Amino acid sequence: MGGIIRFPNGRSSPLMALDDPGLVEQWLLRSVQPMNLWNLTVPLLPVGENLATPFGAIVPILGIDGEGQTIAVLFDLQTERPITTTLGESIAAIHWAESLDEKQLEAFARYFWHDPKASLIGVWSQVYGLQVRNVSLCEKSQVQVLSWRPRFVLLNLQAFLQRYGLPICFFGLYTLQSEQGEVVAIAEPIALAAKAETISSETQSVRKIGDIEAFLKFVEGMEKL
Repeated sequence: MGGIIRFPNGRSSPLMALDDPGLVEQWLLRSVQPMNLWNLTVPLLPVGENLATPFGAIVPILGIDGEGQTIAVLFDLQTERPITTTLGESIAAIHWAESLDEKQLEAFARYFWHDPKASLIGVWSQVYGLQVRNVSLCEKSQVQVLSWRPRFVLLNLQAFLQRYGLPICFFGLYTLQSEQGEVVAIAEPIALAAKAETISSETQSVRKIGDIEAFLKFVEGMEKL
């Protein structure tokens, strides 16, 4: 995959695929700025980075979208890892995100923003240009996974996750770099024929996956593709 990047001053530069997981992870984290929207997947207000969950998964980016939904962003760039590992981390992350309340999110945000007096709801409403009217954050949660795996694998996986009602959304990630070192990243949502809607917090618990044996057989089959 390649391309050309053109700059406002008229300069152009060829783009080549950037496939170093370590470099891409560092660049993605550097793209996150406190109290500013992060727009690679959906516009997010970042409130934390590299947060450890009680289940062992690391959440590189934690944010809140314009509807007040808590979003945990994971990276799936080391494709030599079994896909079951990625799925396990995703399920652990959604289970953890569901447990967070507004007070905990505000504590994360104040630490990340280096402002011990910041108002989470105030900053959230300001960056999205909204007026606060009895808004409740944390009512819904979602995990977004930026992945380098083949698109057909992600489509099959997304269909399975949607069938079980898990609020885990995969994005195909494409990363390119110019000769001068500029990086371009594009995240393609893995959309199915019928657009998946966010599941309410009352029905999205990982305890309601259903037939776990079928789930494991499915992911084992995916690893052999």
